[in-house]
Amino acid sequence: MISVGIIANPAAGKDIRRLVAQGRVVSDQEKSNTLLRVYAGLRSMGIERVFAMPESSGLTFAAAREFEADIQTEYVNMPAAEHGGATARAAAAIIEDGVGAIVTLGGDGTNRNVATAGGEIPIVAISTGTNNVFPQMVEGTLAGIAAGAVASGKVSRADSSVRSKRLEIYLDGELEDIALVDVAVSRELFAGTRAVWDLGTITDVYLTRAEPACIGISAIGAHLKRVHLDDPEGLHIQMGDSQSELQVLAPTGPGTVQEIGIADWNTMNPGDRVTIDLKPGMLALDGEREISLLKDRHVEITLSVEGPWVVNVPRTLEALAAGNVAASSGS
Repeated sequence: MISVGIIANPAAGKDIRRLVAQGRVVSDQEKSNTLLRVYAGLRSMGIERVFAMPESSGLTFAAAREFEADIQTEYVNMPAAEHGGATARAAAAIIEDGVGAIVTLGGDGTNRNVATAGGEIPIVAISTGTNNVFPQMVEGTLAGIAAGAVASGKVSRADSSVRSKRLEIYLDGELEDIALVDVAVSRELFAGTRAVWDLGTITDVYLTRAEPACIGISAIGAHLKRVHLDDPEGLHIQMGDSQSELQVLAPTGPGTVQEIGIADWNTMNPGDRVTIDLKPGMLALDGEREISLLKDRHVEITLSVEGPWVVNVPRTLEALAAGNVAASSGS
């Protein structure tokens, strides 16, 4: 039975940045409607089963009922997910199940939690979070078609997906956590609301990608050196202030364009390890404060090219259309 996993995060896009920036709010109703369109795309590709993360808002329920004649929906045997650890647990179960692709609805944080489960299964990431860099702004039907095409083998992983990078955080020599887009070193001592919105507290930034069309912390790097998803390098930026000689103007959040001072910056190569000297403080992973920097901890960051496989939806649809044209012409 051809299966696709679905992880929809009802909490995505509901953090403090809704109060301090002009960010959009993606309601549970809109997420549910997006999943209806995803299911339609999956059905068109012959997907027979969805294996989904249970969550308190029941985002998949409407789609499961609407398409129950064609697609069997099952849920991971676990309590309804309400935090990142539960998302990672659900992802591990979905990967172990052997689905052909995973569709995520969330932001950078949601996808980071999915990626912590590891695995080689391609991800179709639909943006419903705040400062989204990893997930795409893609119409649900097209995302469903792309996920179904990959899961069913109509389009190969080589023709549909690229392997992303990740930043790995080591505590006393042991891998503690990962980030898919950015790690920010903050002077703040407590997780608080978790979301990072005051860039004045940040001393250093580490990036897997820096593209002009991105928003958030990674947008700062795009004015120093453009680094794309599949480029085998990253960036380390030492933040400055208004007196720094180098200033960049970047969209650091929804509705927010700031002039940011840069003290210094350099390229990171895969395998390079950088020691974090600021203590005490916090590490924010993909925009959320996660790891306390304590005096007795030895903290290092390294860039890895072994991140999750990411489905490029336009590229996948082009490959699918090309295959259909070739088949209809008899070539």
